[in-house]
Amino acid sequence: MNQTRGLRHKKNILKLRRLLLLLSFIALLLFLCTDETASQTSWVSTGGPLGGLGYDVRINPANKSIMYVTDNYAGVAKSINAGQTWYQANSGISIKGGPSGDAVNIFSLTIDPNNHDVIWAGTNGEGSAFGVFKSTDGGTTWTLKTNGITLGDDIGIVFRGFTIQQDNSNVVYAQAEIPTDVNGWEFNRVKGRVYKTTDGGESWSLIWQGDNLARYLIINPTNPDILYLSTGIFDREAYNSDCTNSLPGGVGVLKSTDGGGTWTPINNGFTDLYVGSLRMHPTNPQILFAATGNNACSGQYTGNPVSGLFKTADGGAFWTKVITNDIMTTVNFSPSNPNIVYAGSARAFYRSNNGGLTWSSFSKPGDADWGPPGVRAGVPIDIIVDPVNSDVLYANNYGGGVFRSTDGSETWKDWSKGYSGAEIHDLCIPASNSSTVYAIGRSGPFVSSNYGGDWIGIGNGDANFAEWYSVAVKPTNSNLVLIADEHQGVILRSANGGKDFITVFRHPETNPSDPNRRQGFKTMIFAPSAPDVAYAGLAKDRSTFISSPSIGTVIYKSNDAGATFSPMASIIDGHNVNGLVVDPNNSTIVYAATTNGVYKTTNGAISWVHLDSLGTRHIEALVIQPQQPDYLIAGELFGGIWISKDGGTSWTGPHNSGFNSSNPYISALVIDPKNTDIIYAGDLYSGVYQSLNKGNTWSPFPDSKMSGLMVRAVKDIAINDRVIYVATQGGGVFRYGGGTGIDNPVPAISANGSDDPSTIGTNDVLSVKVSLDARGNAGENADWWLVMDTPSGLKYYEIQGGWLPGFSVTYQGPLIDLTTPVELLLTGLPQGTYTFYFGVDMTMNGTPDFDRLYYDSVLVNIIK
Repeated sequence: MNQTRGLRHKKNILKLRRLLLLLSFIALLLFLCTDETASQTSWVSTGGPLGGLGYDVRINPANKSIMYVTDNYAGVAKSINAGQTWYQANSGISIKGGPSGDAVNIFSLTIDPNNHDVIWAGTNGEGSAFGVFKSTDGGTTWTLKTNGITLGDDIGIVFRGFTIQQDNSNVVYAQAEIPTDVNGWEFNRVKGRVYKTTDGGESWSLIWQGDNLARYLIINPTNPDILYLSTGIFDREAYNSDCTNSLPGGVGVLKSTDGGGTWTPINNGFTDLYVGSLRMHPTNPQILFAATGNNACSGQYTGNPVSGLFKTADGGAFWTKVITNDIMTTVNFSPSNPNIVYAGSARAFYRSNNGGLTWSSFSKPGDADWGPPGVRAGVPIDIIVDPVNSDVLYANNYGGGVFRSTDGSETWKDWSKGYSGAEIHDLCIPASNSSTVYAIGRSGPFVSSNYGGDWIGIGNGDANFAEWYSVAVKPTNSNLVLIADEHQGVILRSANGGKDFITVFRHPETNPSDPNRRQGFKTMIFAPSAPDVAYAGLAKDRSTFISSPSIGTVIYKSNDAGATFSPMASIIDGHNVNGLVVDPNNSTIVYAATTNGVYKTTNGAISWVHLDSLGTRHIEALVIQPQQPDYLIAGELFGGIWISKDGGTSWTGPHNSGFNSSNPYISALVIDPKNTDIIYAGDLYSGVYQSLNKGNTWSPFPDSKMSGLMVRAVKDIAINDRVIYVATQGGGVFRYGGGTGIDNPVPAISANGSDDPSTIGTNDVLSVKVSLDARGNAGENADWWLVMDTPSGLKYYEIQGGWLPGFSVTYQGPLIDLTTPVELLLTGLPQGTYTFYFGVDMTMNGTPDFDRLYYDSVLVNIIK
């Protein structure tokens, strides 16, 4: 964009705004008169709720505005504004996983201390799908570097960390876990390895292997031959353990004085050999802290905890326990004041202001955990402290999401906007408002009141459990919400839309301390014709429900809108209940989808009959036609669609025409309330499908590519007023319809006509173009911005001022001007690496809303 055009654009802002008001009014009329779902062309990621399987968080040492986080489903996310917003940076990461093959399974990430554009990342591989990836352009692109790392007879490799030698970027260590098929008490038993490269990743050699995973490797900065290696983590059992019989095993901390050639255990003083975190004092290499503990092996369940935080002041000759009786998972120093040390557990955060002599602990008021309000943060797996401000720190949560504290870990804020790896189990839309949607999954219960634009954690009151299963909203009162956990068999009730929850029921046969007795209410439903009647169905936790039977009574009923629940013993007991549907006209007729087929009651769950014609198939989903209550559609695990037209007496199927698989895993079914001939189905392995003829034939939705559905591992679907929400395993919630009724923008930026990294000379003219893709967005307005990351720091573009130092997203103008490419010419740039970022905010208000930013970027190398 040249300056003349920019000034003319500024003068025409008022005129354009008046024009846009008219366009908006016309668009509103069209919206009110048009089938909104039909007008939209693709799914939209809501970017939430927070969740996933978080691992590392890193700050660029030279520019704290640049940060990276990793998530086992979402991969690498990068921020250029100190974590206010994130965008995924996975280009070139070829190893994918998850049921639908689109999860980016990145666990570990480390920034090269010698060259901050060089980054190493490693996968949480599944079988032969493992990888070490290297980026030389700050995460814009990645290259696989696994020469010398072989699977052999092992069943997988998980990369738990990387360490780069100071002053020599060619020397890199990779710490790894080697899974086995040997079950422990709660987790699999694992082995470990350390690999080393001396040529920047071109080849690797194995320098250590042992009976527990390798987590952190630390190099003594005064002597690079001295190495410290921590082994173990809180949720894997050592290969040399038998934790069922109170034999914890473990390896502890190892030390090498010859660059990894030989290793010696240095565990004098340790009471726990599961060392999930190890950090060295920034200026005194003799001082290290070690966070220890394992959920299965550290005495938590037997009442004799041995874990805690340990310190050595003599290079590991002796360790002293400085925090007791907690499973510690992370520890780190403040770079600007090493006397300030932080440590974390699932219960609390700890801070020492005197090098570990004394500690203060912080958790939420009245709760046994830490984190933002309404969110159970879970296990902090990695923390990093601001390089300048000791009170500012970031924690990556093992349950997904990044949190930020600005008061030394006393309080926290969700800092995860722009990415999500959440595994969401259940969705519910209140009958009265399609812009509001409830979502519940591993990371907790959430609600959005603006079509998923923002998500608010509602884990309030009693709702502080670790794992979650289902949510239900009373049809006649959108403030009355029921939620259920996954491990403890608890049902909670809120009368104020999730602002506070109380426990109304706890299953008597459930015991979260015993992995074999973990179960929860996977399904809850209110009767449409009698909304005070509610039913709940029990299932084992998600890890075991397919193969392990439920324990105790599995069907419960409420006659007072969920205030109390009564057991309804039946022939279903011993089976897992995956879904319940109630006849729309008769609250006593209920169908149960189970791991043993479908059951039916006609007397309000007093007695049940097994619908034998469907057999003992594992039925995951079930729906009933509201206009034709005898018409049922069932979804089978790896079996597909079955239809009954006589209330379950007989069934036909499978009706799988149009699915990408002949044996789809039907995880979700929902009927369009405005046209009951239209049905949507979710396949955990391939995405969303639509039927226009009551389930007889199917086609991918909304097109053959399921455009916009970046994660196709579908767990649930909800629909109301032609707004469709999809819960995924690893991508949070996606939406179709709602909001403005048009697609979100896909901003595009190119350099010299290319989207790929390019190289030019210092005397060449650089042409940077920004635009939207041509998908019908010309009538929409927005704030937009342009940022250049240069060797001397960030600069942003302002219409009247040109390129200005820093990062300030300022109002630039309506998106209508960007439907054709706008060119910006630059000359005389010094040599170095430049990354240009172009972003769009869909709300034109002069103040960009960081919840709704969309990015594109391009990299340019300038040489002499």
